[in-house]
Amino acid sequence: MGRYLVQTYLDEAWRANPDQVAVVDDQRSMTYGQLYRDANRIAHCLVSHGVRRQDRVAICMKRSAQVVMAILGILKADAIYVPLDSKAPIERILKVIRDCRPSAIICDDAALPVLDGVKAHMGSVRHLVVCGVSSQSSGDLPRTLLEDMPLDAVPAPAYRNIDADAAYILYTSGSTGSPKGVAISHLNILNYIDWAVEYFAITSTDRVLGTAPFHFDMSTFDIFATLKAGATLCIAPERLLLFPHKLFDLIEEERVTVWKGVSSLLMYLSSTNSLRKDRIPSLQKVLFGGEVLATKHLINWMQHYPNKRFYNVYGPTEATGISSCYSVEQLPGSPSEPIPIGKPCANTEIFILTEDNSLADIGEAGELCIRGSGLSMGYWGDEEKTARAFVRNPLGCTQNDRIYRTGDLARLRHDGWLEYLGRKDFQVKFMGYRIELYEIEQAMLTQDSIHQAAVVLCDTTQSEVPELVAFMAGPNLLDPDSVMEELGRAVPSYMLPKRIIPLAEMPLNDRGKTDRGALRQLYQNAVQVAGKGEIL
Repeated sequence: MGRYLVQTYLDEAWRANPDQVAVVDDQRSMTYGQLYRDANRIAHCLVSHGVRRQDRVAICMKRSAQVVMAILGILKADAIYVPLDSKAPIERILKVIRDCRPSAIICDDAALPVLDGVKAHMGSVRHLVVCGVSSQSSGDLPRTLLEDMPLDAVPAPAYRNIDADAAYILYTSGSTGSPKGVAISHLNILNYIDWAVEYFAITSTDRVLGTAPFHFDMSTFDIFATLKAGATLCIAPERLLLFPHKLFDLIEEERVTVWKGVSSLLMYLSSTNSLRKDRIPSLQKVLFGGEVLATKHLINWMQHYPNKRFYNVYGPTEATGISSCYSVEQLPGSPSEPIPIGKPCANTEIFILTEDNSLADIGEAGELCIRGSGLSMGYWGDEEKTARAFVRNPLGCTQNDRIYRTGDLARLRHDGWLEYLGRKDFQVKFMGYRIELYEIEQAMLTQDSIHQAAVVLCDTTQSEVPELVAFMAGPNLLDPDSVMEELGRAVPSYMLPKRIIPLAEMPLNDRGKTDRGALRQLYQNAVQVAGKGEIL
């Protein structure tokens, strides 16, 4: 195995142009020289406090350039970075900490109260690195303030990792009601980013917009494609993500040229009439993914910006980043025309399997399966889940030929393009996040008054974006607002249903299972009767 690791992207960019701006946010700007120096400082700090090769180091910080610095410092210490959602409920943060058992945590001042809430369960954590001057309590854990570290230039530590070692663990929604950690290796990332920078022709003159949360796999492209190209990453502040129509101001101010965004964000900007032909002239390439972008919105984008390039990208967290890509070369013929997800990327193979594990015919629907260099090492510490999802290739010839069964339905069209057809199970893509509906249901069922719970993703004629709707049944149900408040303590905000609807009993199909189709129809009927999209 080679010694070329993900952090080597930073080392090379620093040598090539230390004065080039590497990352900017709404508070600061860091050159490659500064980023290199501060990442090295963090690495040496971690190592000096006992962080060893392949230890996990969690990051609990708000969106900023310092998160990138922390990620690179962790990698330079031969450790694995685990980004936490600092706004998630304490219970979820606790589940992640218990699962990955970090030896250190890098946080900012605002995260200290969050960590205080779980400090009794942080037995594996030996040290805190705090970015920001803090007078707040951090429990009994020893801590180092970034501001107290010497500013002297320090060399990069000698790397001991090999490219087969893990670089990060991202936690996604799990079917058992607990998040599961997807472990991604240096080699996974290197294969993906080397292809992406070449395919999308990203250079040191580019300015890449970062809108993805750092605990979301889209951030892999934002960070490492920027570093590989020696470009500049422009991190969108959290407040802009709450008001997406203001995102165009940032794109213009920072002269952004490349954006990989979640499809729902593009749909929002299209449906709110935010698109103007005289706006965002610097933006050259738009990559969209995470979920299906309605064709009518893509048409709207392309009509407003005929000189920009648009790419439909597809790839699950378990395959690192982009597994397939479709360059939209011409305006779709109609809003009903599906947009393909393209063809596999470098060192990736995608095929469609039928229920009997045979190769689907052209045009036949089946489960999309992936093999190749992007496949994850598996789920951290969970061999059983790993064995279920990463299986021996039924079409292969060797024992070690693995594929990942995505649970996505797709077909290979006669023109050679892959077309996405939806989810095979009840796991859904919503607002760019992959959500296991069962996790929300399990959280609802922990409330005493709820005896039955079901969550479905519903389309309505009143909204461009589907809605998560929860149903509950029980003899002494609390009011939906109280249930929602309690649910908000157990799951992240993006997993909260739009509405919770009480029922006398759950509809069942002929097999005795919850009839989710009937629930969707019930909701749609209620919306139509109410008139304005509100359940009365």
